[in-house]
Order: sequence, then structure tokens, then C-alpha cells
Amino acid sequence: MATQTEVARHLSLTDRQLRRLQKLPGAPISNKRGQLDLDAWRDFYISYLRRSKNDVPDGDSEDDYEEKLLIARWELTAEQAVTQQL
Repeated sequence: MATQTEVARHLSLTDRQLRRLQKLPGAPISNKRGQLDLDAWRDFYISYLRRSKNDVPDGDSEDDYEEKLLIARWELTAEQAVTQQL
């Protein structure tokens, strides 16, 4: 069992991104103490990423998807740097 921050760090997400994922149907729920199952969250996040990849419209090429993913990673890295400075 892990805290929300530990799960987010494990998945390379921010706490806010994890909270958004928690609102999705099928997301693992915490136990009575607020602890999250790390393995369940890893499985859920992998399936979420696979579903998201399959939802790419036909008009977008694979290169566009890769570019968007790269931009999202840069933004995430920038957010994490700001968080570490606080």
C-alpha cells in the first residue's frame, strides 16, 4: 500500500494528475486508511494509456501523436521542477 504521492511519483505523474485519474470509471479505490494499491494503479494506468492511444483520431498521424506525447512530457518535467523548488 502506498500514499497518493508515492503512487504519483511511481507513475511519473503529479498529485493533481493522479487525482484526475481517480475520477475515471474503473480507477482503483483507496482502502479505509487512504492507502492505494500500487500494483492496481500501475495496471490501471497502463490500460488507460493503451485506451488513450487507441482513441487517436484518424486525421492524426503517429508522428503527431509522438510530438504531443513529447510536449506533454516536457510540460510534466517543468511542473515537477517547479514542485521540487517549492
